[in-house]
Amino acid sequence: MPIVSVLSLKGGVGKTSVVLGLAGAATVKGLATLVIDLDPQGNATSILAAQKPKKTAADVLAHPTLDTLHEALTACSWEVAPGEVDVICSSPDLIKHDSFRDAANFHPHLGKALRRLEGYDLILIDCPPSLGSLTREALSTSDQALIVATPSYFGLQGAERASVEIEEIRKKHNPTLHLLGVLANRVRSVSEEHDFRIAELGDLFGKQVLKPSIPDRIAFQQAEGYGKPIQTMNSAGAREVSQIFEKHLNKIMKATR
Repeated sequence: MPIVSVLSLKGGVGKTSVVLGLAGAATVKGLATLVIDLDPQGNATSILAAQKPKKTAADVLAHPTLDTLHEALTACSWEVAPGEVDVICSSPDLIKHDSFRDAANFHPHLGKALRRLEGYDLILIDCPPSLGSLTREALSTSDQALIVATPSYFGLQGAERASVEIEEIRKKHNPTLHLLGVLANRVRSVSEEHDFRIAELGDLFGKQVLKPSIPDRIAFQQAEGYGKPIQTMNSAGAREVSQIFEKHLNKIMKATR
């Protein structure tokens, strides 16, 4: 069961859209998937949660036991088959957990309980766009880290800082963690600036840049507006993006074997 942290240290890169796209691809393959929303903004929760949760991610961090995890599992609003998606919902109280522990005193707690959770083929963690204890907790729990970046100056800066943090967590807390790669998102094929930044991303990360990139398509906004996985949308853009997410999901599952 791969546990994957999806992160970016810059807001507005479409990180949650990537989480949702991968979750949708997993359902098409018949994989039971859990999305853990550690972002206090709660965008993944607003799309996925079918009902008000009994417990949230904040409760799980406060009491990281298997019982609390089970209470926090919330059914997804997506009506999809053959796979299933559950979500552990975000909460504004997550901000408290991000401020209580600094980097020097950080001690991960979530991983032991999560490793005992059964019934899932894939766990995706939607990290906040910041370098606090929530992101560190996610990375300390994960097998893989996926950095999402837009082809922009600040997007590349965020990707660099994220890769440094991943290596720090690997050394200090989680020796099995590895960087799956850097995924460029919201790429416009007719933009010289985007072409330049994609080339620069290649100079920085080499083969760790995942291909193909995710193109900028209106299908993302349409799917999120309808509260559906992009894989169910009937447009050329949605089909194009769905095929790309399937390829990246295959990389995730293959990397964990």
